Amino acid sequence: MSDNDYQGEVSDTEEESHVNSKDATASLPVTRRSVLQGAAAIGPIAGLASTNTGIQSASASTEIHGSGTVTSPNGSIQATVEMGPSQRLDDDLPSGRVASLTVNYDGTTVIEPSPLGITTYVGQFVTSLSLEDTTVKTIKQQYETVGGDKSGQQTLHARLGTLTFGSPNGSLQLELLVSNEGIAYRYQLPGEGHILVDKEVSAFQIPEGSTAWLHSYNNRYESVWEGTDVASASGTFGFPGLFEVTDDAYTLLTEANVDGNYCASHLAVNGEDGRMGDDAPREESLVGEENDRDEIIPENEEFDYDENPRLFELRFAGQEGYGLPTIVDSSLPLETPWRVALIGDLSSIVESNLVAALSEPPQVNDTSWITPGIVDWSWWSDGDSPRDLEIQKQYVDYAAEQGWEYTLVDRGWRREWMPELVDYANDRDVEILVWMVWTDLNTERKRETLFSRLKSWGVSGVKIDYMDSDRQQRMQWYDEVLAATADHELLVNFHGSTLPKGRRRTWPHLLTSEAIYGAEQYKWEEVPASHNVVLPFTRNVVGPMDYTPVTFSATGDNAETTIGHELALSVVFQSDLQHFADSIESYQEYPLAEQFLSEVSAVWDETTFVSGTPEEEATLARCDGDQWFVGSITAGDSQTVNLLLSFLPDDQQYTMRLISDADDGTALTSREQTVTADETVSVDIAENGGFVARLWPSR
Repeated sequence: MSDNDYQGEVSDTEEESHVNSKDATASLPVTRRSVLQGAAAIGPIAGLASTNTGIQSASASTEIHGSGTVTSPNGSIQATVEMGPSQRLDDDLPSGRVASLTVNYDGTTVIEPSPLGITTYVGQFVTSLSLEDTTVKTIKQQYETVGGDKSGQQTLHARLGTLTFGSPNGSLQLELLVSNEGIAYRYQLPGEGHILVDKEVSAFQIPEGSTAWLHSYNNRYESVWEGTDVASASGTFGFPGLFEVTDDAYTLLTEANVDGNYCASHLAVNGEDGRMGDDAPREESLVGEENDRDEIIPENEEFDYDENPRLFELRFAGQEGYGLPTIVDSSLPLETPWRVALIGDLSSIVESNLVAALSEPPQVNDTSWITPGIVDWSWWSDGDSPRDLEIQKQYVDYAAEQGWEYTLVDRGWRREWMPELVDYANDRDVEILVWMVWTDLNTERKRETLFSRLKSWGVSGVKIDYMDSDRQQRMQWYDEVLAATADHELLVNFHGSTLPKGRRRTWPHLLTSEAIYGAEQYKWEEVPASHNVVLPFTRNVVGPMDYTPVTFSATGDNAETTIGHELALSVVFQSDLQHFADSIESYQEYPLAEQFLSEVSAVWDETTFVSGTPEEEATLARCDGDQWFVGSITAGDSQTVNLLLSFLPDDQQYTMRLISDADDGTALTSREQTVTADETVSVDIAENGGFVARLWPSR
């Protein structure tokens, strides 16, 4: 470490360090707008309110010269913020000194120097910054989640650095959190009053030679995941994005704690030819529009990275259909959403809960009414069936026979018979969920009227559809509808929705969201098996995923997967409302599957990544009480999966019933044996196949 580096690592006894320096950078000229508006009226900044519990601190100081490093509690991850010439990052940046972020994992650089900064109508906080102060503290926070890969008590253990920058336009703080699971940062602007944000220059520069798994961005997050080398990626991509830097070093990029104070974002990268890909949605900027905006904000240079094909830039959501950018309209003090990079091997990525940990504490005090569960659903197999009361009663009867908690009545249900159906279901210990369109809930009066009516009928939850936007106004709607459903004790499933960004911690009755190219696509398009095998490493990491799996009757050119693969999705994919989408007759056709589906859970005490690689294999084990469930899916040629049972407790024998493909993947076979934690079980898998297993203690 050079004399100019500040090492922000804190020992077990020294919980907080503090440094102060005035960067030698010459100040840029004060702009007309910053003079007129007083540079945003600097005031005190609130810290990470939800992580201050139990912090002990001791102060230390040293001199720094424009850099700061924060290290994870176990020492594996180091995140360094450094001031340097803008041209060091990209020749297209305006001249000046900028802050950049570099992240290392076990000696490997997983994020190369990447720009930091934010531009507002007050002025830009990018090339005008000087690093003046850095503090680091250790945080340990206990919190609980309902559902997910691991339901119940959780712990966030991390080190939190706060870097204060001066600028002619005011003060900017960067909060940089480094845990054993990854890093996250956000900007804070102090003061009071109004603030308009037009852009962040936040970006992530991925090392050359990395492999990426990405999906083209649309505002429903419904596109196929594919692998590519990072230099070939071109266009706009939805969060999260997974990158393999080396065999044991991965980075998953996403965002967390997005609410109505901001908009949601996505990634954009220029291809090797220096232009954006043809798949960019219309919400990207129109030609000439950036120049129009510069007339409004004359001191904000356009920050561009056209010649860097490995720099994944943050882009705000746009105004759909108009090609105009979003301007975030918020208030001071401002805290932006967290920009997150999960870092580690694949097991660390798959098992991470950092996105939820970074989100606001629960707004619901009594969660006793919130119950995850299995749901049957008639719409996928018969789109007209939700209009028919008698068919819905048949699905209620089947849910009761299977021991499932819910029946979802989708688009087309009738208010005339809904109270009758609810009573019929409740008599059989089944609860009813109903479909709604978001525009019926876009005012407070509509929400109060409709939610009160549903509650009076005894409906337990709502599936709300067609939001189709990442703009700030829609984020505000999410806040409002989640507060209203909490008041009426209604469970929520969002479809046609934004990506989960930690809201399930703040609003624990939000049990699942779509934001996935899922089984409904079988009705219109192909769903590649390789797409399914990417999802446990990407989309499902950031929150419950309403893929609506186990569609045995999907046939023809749109279906590549076997019956064993489809059955395994009931374990591999996690959703706190797990909708099994196929018809009653389809499940009855496969008695082995029908029995397994009556036993599997939707809520888990623990999840273990067993083995796999994106697009090739994904094998997960999930614990429910004293029993374990295993799901494994593959893509490509037939192969053998070696199931390591080391996730089981030692010194305990288990009975394992394993169900896998038979024949050509259109039938199932089972076997039963006694196993222990030190064993490995070999399973032959058909092309695009899979298997499941249930393990319980031998008596």
